[in-house]
Order: sequence, then structure tokens, then C-alpha cells
Amino acid sequence: MRGLAVYLIITFLALNIIQAYVVSAYVLDRSSKVTIVAVSSLPNGTYVGVTAGLHTRVICPGSGHVFVETLPLTQIDLQASTRIAALVASRVAGVDFTSCDYYVSIRSESPIVGGPSASAVTSAAFAASLLGIPISSEVIMTGMIMPDGSIGPVGGLKAKLEAAARVGAKKFLVPYGQVYDVDYVVVEERRGGIIIYRTQQVIVDLVEYGRKLGIEVVPVANIYDALEILSNGFFRAPRSDEGLEVISRLESMANPIFAEWVGVISSEVLKCINEGSTVKNEVLRTLSGVSAVNIRNLLNNIESYINNTLLRASTLESQKMLYAASSAYFQALIYAKWRYHLLKALLNDKYLITESARVNASVGSIISEARSLVRDYVDLGVISVLANVLERAYDALIYLNNSLNSQDLPTSTYYLGLADARLFTARLWFNMLKYVLVGESVSTKDLNDMVVNIESLIQNIYTYILAFSGSTAIQSNAFNDAYTRYSLMQSLSNDLDKFAVGLSSLGYMYLTLTSMFTNNYTTLAEALNKTILVTLSMLNTTTPLDAVAYMELAKAYATDPGYQAYMLARLSMLLSTYLSLRYVGRVLPQQTAIPPQYCEVVVTKTVTVTNTQVVTEVVSKTLAHQTNVTSDLITSTIALILIVLVVVLLFGIKTLRKIE
Repeated sequence: MRGLAVYLIITFLALNIIQAYVVSAYVLDRSSKVTIVAVSSLPNGTYVGVTAGLHTRVICPGSGHVFVETLPLTQIDLQASTRIAALVASRVAGVDFTSCDYYVSIRSESPIVGGPSASAVTSAAFAASLLGIPISSEVIMTGMIMPDGSIGPVGGLKAKLEAAARVGAKKFLVPYGQVYDVDYVVVEERRGGIIIYRTQQVIVDLVEYGRKLGIEVVPVANIYDALEILSNGFFRAPRSDEGLEVISRLESMANPIFAEWVGVISSEVLKCINEGSTVKNEVLRTLSGVSAVNIRNLLNNIESYINNTLLRASTLESQKMLYAASSAYFQALIYAKWRYHLLKALLNDKYLITESARVNASVGSIISEARSLVRDYVDLGVISVLANVLERAYDALIYLNNSLNSQDLPTSTYYLGLADARLFTARLWFNMLKYVLVGESVSTKDLNDMVVNIESLIQNIYTYILAFSGSTAIQSNAFNDAYTRYSLMQSLSNDLDKFAVGLSSLGYMYLTLTSMFTNNYTTLAEALNKTILVTLSMLNTTTPLDAVAYMELAKAYATDPGYQAYMLARLSMLLSTYLSLRYVGRVLPQQTAIPPQYCEVVVTKTVTVTNTQVVTEVVSKTLAHQTNVTSDLITSTIALILIVLVVVLLFGIKTLRKIE
């Protein structure tokens, strides 16, 4: 009997050890229950508010999986938007996206649920779970989450506002700039004895309409501002004035460099112009007929563009916008080199081959030099400069390839000039290295993890774009540039090269995404500015130097809202990516497991009601290729304990037999 008692005690202790390990396997397991207020389209064309249940759950450690379960059928944009929501939430919480798993479950009476309009609040719910803060049920939010944390536009705001008021919400958060909505009303007209009904557009002031309904309408530009309101101040958005201080500090450091660039690039432009002019008359004497007329007209157009661009560059220089001036001189350099290469190629039919070989060899030399600067550990500031060097070097290769594949001389020499000019600026960026302040360093392993994260983010944005491509036009130029660089990234083997080309692809991907949903570039620029300043305050000393360049370009082209928004979109995506990279490998601190907790929040959602009832369960697969080491270690430990338990049981049985 004493042997049996010993056996039972050992078994009991082993089971308790296993239970303790299972319970502590999760550092965090927290959930939010969300009531979705939707806008539903009825068969007769009218709109009515409906509700659905949305549950979010975050479990850490994990592997960056995002699971979406819906009942009934969902559209693919929900899956894409939920993944972006999780990526942004991890950045807000300051943890590696791949260190946790994210779950969303939706129950709706509608068979088709459109996802983007609830993605912003989904991201806020994920972030709240990671940070351990509550979300108020009195605040309702609608908006599409963008990869940089900005809140993108959605539709049906008037109907959503009405639904929010019916459930007793006190505040209604809308995307920045969307305080007006378009409603459609049926107007009755009498013409003699005939009654005519027609549909008329009516502009609705949501702020005023919300006041009548007893609800405050608040526009928010980004996830940080939204989360502060949703949490009733438990979360505090970073101060934007700190971002202004970061830019001011970087400007004072970068302006002497940009002043030097202005002199160097402008001198190169004049050199190319003079060298071209020495052979121009000789070339024109060899031409006759139609070809002579065409070449003369082309040269006149090129020279006119150069003169106009030089004038603008000089104006910007006088205004002390030195990077914008150097950028304008660069545009002139492209055309000056185009003119030079065109004239030389007209004199010598072998010129293109030999010149292309020279550019190709020079690019290879720059790439090798950049790679040689990466050791076991490298400063983030150095990485940001080398990324700019390599981005321009690989751009030169892309343009060189375009030149070689072109069928006509003007196009071929244009791309050769563009490649040559890009190569010239790649060398200039090398000079930035002597100005980099020593800061945060990363290992080559961290650099590889960064590349994996960038590739995953590109794939996610690509999926996001495709999810909306059926209903929204895609800006083909930016999308093609993004895809070209993503394909190039996949063909590369060096992590530094992949990092640089991947960042470039990300910028173009985000440009494509913003262009799909923007109808007011002025408002977009204002919203992006707000997001950028918040991100700058979080990056602080690890802010890349090119942030100053983008900010100055946006300021220089303030009269062109489209171009300004273009530059700010690229900058916002760049900064948010660097912020994410700071958190690679960062996990939640080990602590006692947090049991699932629920806090209720009401959000808005666009749904469409049809007569078909379909039930489905969708699980989105992860695009990240990183395995969570902590999770694997816990699994291995539990497996080892199970083996020990089996041995204990066998020993106990053997002992009992001896007693018997």
C-alpha cells in the first residue's frame, strides 16, 4: 500500500507540473467582443443598419498567424484587411508581429460581409489586447486601416452614424477628411397631372447631423489618435511636436550635405551639356531628310526641358530648399545625359554597347562596396544610408535593362541616361555615411529577420490591392514599379540588397494603395502629415536621414497636392517600416498567463444583404516565414515532461507488481 501511495503522489505531482507548463505556455491570451454596426443594402436599393458580432483574440507567443472565421460567407478583403490590422497593432504595441497569433470571428445575418470598414477598429482591438487597455463601448469607429497606421476612407457614413446613434454611442470616429457624406433622396415633382419621382444627391454634414442625433462625430487620421479616444485616454498618442523636433534636428545635420549636392549635381549637368554641345553640330551634319527633322525637334524639346528645370532648381536653391533643389538638378541631369548619349550614339553605332557595359560595371562596383560595409553588427543609420545607395544602384540596373530591351534609339538612350544619372546619385549617398550618428545596431540575423518582415508586408499589401482591384482602378505605373522591384527582390540572395529593393517596392505598393482610395489629395496630405509626425516621434534618433528629403520635397511642391501626397505616402510607409523593424525579435515579457478577458466595443461595418445563405469558415495562412523559437521551446519542454510521465507510470506499475 505504501508503494501505491508513493506512485499516486508522483503521478499527481507530474500532472500538476504539466498543467503549470500548459497554463504558462501563453504569455498573453486576451480577447475583445465587438458589436459591429453595419450598413446593409436591401433588394429595393434602400439602406438599413444591422448588427453583427466580432470577436478578436491575441495569443502570445505565436508565429504571426492571422485566423479569420466568418459565418456566413466573407469577401477576401476582410482577410486581407485583418492581416494588415494585426501588423499595425503589433507596431503600436511595440512587439514583433510574428511573436503572436491573431484571431477574428464574425457572426453576421448577412451572407456577404465587406471587411475594410471595420479593419481600423479591429487593429485597435488587437492593439488594446496587446497593451492590456480597455476599449469603450460608447465610442463607435469606422475606417479602413492602412499599412502605415493611417485611417483610410470608407462609404455609407450617414447610415453608419444613424446605426451608431441607435445603439447609444456617444462618439463616432470617422476617417480624417470624411465629415461630409452623400445621401440620395427621392424627390416628387408634379408636371400637370403627372407625378415624376427622381433621385437627388444631398450633401450631409455629419458633424451637424450627429449633433441632432446626440452623438459627436470626430475625424481621426491614424490608429494612434483613434486608440486614445477608444480607450478613453488609457492609451496616449505620441506627441506630434516631438516629430517636428526630430525633423528640425535632422535638417540642421543634413542641410550642409544637400548644399554640397546642389553644387556637385549642377556642375555635372553643365559638364554633360557642354560635352553634348561639342558633338551636336557634327551629328546634325550627318543627318538628312525626316530623321534630321525628328532629331532636331527631339533635341529642342530636351534642351527646353533642361533650361526650365534648371530655372526651377535655381529658384528652390535661393529659397534654401536644398534637397528639393538638388532633386530638380537631378531631373535636369537625366535629360542632359539623355541628350549626350543620344548624340554620341548617332555618331557611333557601337556606343550603346560599350556605354551600357561601363554603367553595368560601375553599378556592380557600388553594390560590392556597400556589401563590404556590413559586418556581424551594423548601425541602423548606416543601413538606412546603404539602403538608399543600393536602391539607386538597382534602379540603374532596371533602367539599363529597359535601355537594352528598347527597340528605338531615343527610348534606349533615355533609359541609359536615367541609369547613368541614378548611378551618379548612388555615389553621392555614400558620402552620407560620414554624417551618420552612432545609434542602435542590429545583427546580420536581425537584418535577415527584417527582410522576411518586409517581404511579408509586401505580400500583404499586394493581397490588399488585389482584393479591391475588382471595384477600384489601380494606378498601373506605381503598381508596375512595385511589382518589378518585388520580383527583383525575390531573385536576390544578399540580405542588404533584398532590404534596399524591398523598401523601394513597399513605397510603390503603398502609393498604389493610396491612389486607389483618394479623391482629395489635399486632405490625404494633411492626414499623412499627422501620421508621419507621430511615427517620427516614436523613431526619434533612429529616424533615417532621407526623411528630411521627403519632407522638404513635400513642402516644395505644396502647390501640387497630388505630388505632395505622393511624397508623403512614400515617406509614411518608409518610416512605419523602419519602426516595425525596430521591433523585430521583440516579444512580450514573460509573465503569468493572462486569462481571456472581454471588453465590449461597438464598431461599424459595411455589409450587403442578398437572398443566398452560405456558411463558410475561412482561415488565412501566414505569409511570414519565421518560426517562433519560444513557442517551439515550450512545445519541446511539454513533450519531454510527457515522456517523463510515461516513465513514472511504468515505474509505478512495476513497483505495484513487486508489492503484490
